[in-house]
Amino acid sequence: MDAAAQEIKKSLDFRAVKLAYQVAKANGSTVTTFDAEAGAGTDDSYIHTAQTISQAVEKIGDDMLNTILRGGVSRIVGGPKAVTYLRLNAGFKTTGAQPRIGGHQVGELYGIPVFKVPSSIIPEDELLCIWKNENNEADVFLAFGTLVPFYATPIWTNPLNFTHSAGLAYFGDQVVIQKRYAALIKIANIR
Repeated sequence: MDAAAQEIKKSLDFRAVKLAYQVAKANGSTVTTFDAEAGAGTDDSYIHTAQTISQAVEKIGDDMLNTILRGGVSRIVGGPKAVTYLRLNAGFKTTGAQPRIGGHQVGELYGIPVFKVPSSIIPEDELLCIWKNENNEADVFLAFGTLVPFYATPIWTNPLNFTHSAGLAYFGDQVVIQKRYAALIKIANIR
């Protein structure tokens, strides 16, 4: 039952991130492209260019501010290669890192929590940047409501083949509150 509950939690996390990515893709904001090879020509250009990724993150916040008069980036969720690229930045710390199971936190970039998900949820080279108003709990991008966090049916024994069965379920709903609180960064030319 414990393993099944962990699978349901992982599935809900993936569903939330997949929904967030789809909304960010469709919300009308432009995708910020960051070229990892922008300084090509010197031996250390790849690592040096990684130090400037924070400019792309700040651009997302500036675009939100210019469009809806508030915003920034308070969470980053990305595909595997994009998150691994963030580790090259000197401002990346492993603070808050979690076990590498499902979507998990790998650290922080200048104090912004960074999470890694499989490329089936967010493409390898993309980062989903999300803002949440820390001063108002209701001023968020997405809200999830859990009616029944975990429901297990009684175990049923089939008398014909002596197998045991049970069902597990989650009941809840979600809503997009402010679609402009999410934007994407595509990192081109990741090695």
